[in-house]
Amino acid sequence: MNEILFHRFEKSNASTENRNGLRDYIFKNPSQLPDLIAFGTDLSNKNHHKAVWIIEMIAESKTEMLLPYLDRICETLSKYKHESAIRGMSRTAYFLGTSEKITLNESQQEKLIEICLDWLIRDERVAPKVYAMKALSHFGKKQDWINETLKEIIERDYAHQSAGYKAAAREVLRKIK
Repeated sequence: MNEILFHRFEKSNASTENRNGLRDYIFKNPSQLPDLIAFGTDLSNKNHHKAVWIIEMIAESKTEMLLPYLDRICETLSKYKHESAIRGMSRTAYFLGTSEKITLNESQQEKLIEICLDWLIRDERVAPKVYAMKALSHFGKKQDWINETLKEIIERDYAHQSAGYKAAAREVLRKIK
């Protein structure tokens, strides 16, 4: 891995300034993107979640940059354990699943749908559940069974969830009815 990039991650924190700086560094040095993806998908590295923050930001603003790495990202999604990485990857999954700039193949879609369902039913924080719901409602436009399953899960869990979850759930239920 590029030593400059490695040290930037080692020294970084969750501040907006740090994350924006790392994102802009990748935008100015796209040749570093393979190292970023390698860093963010190396779950044995204690700082992989910091790279996930940047992958998430790229997915949001320049999704097409991640096209060559979709298989690797999709393969790794279900393996994350770090709370911050799960949150970042749930947003990444949402951006990948709803992007009009890229087309996911069937296997990639299946992996995104599977992990979103897992995040929705597992004991995760609210953010991964919300992004999972939103991604699944998008996939449900093409596959009816997803909306049926999503509706069942939301209705089953609704009473036991937070206000943030409930607000997102109401929005999603309005869209899929």
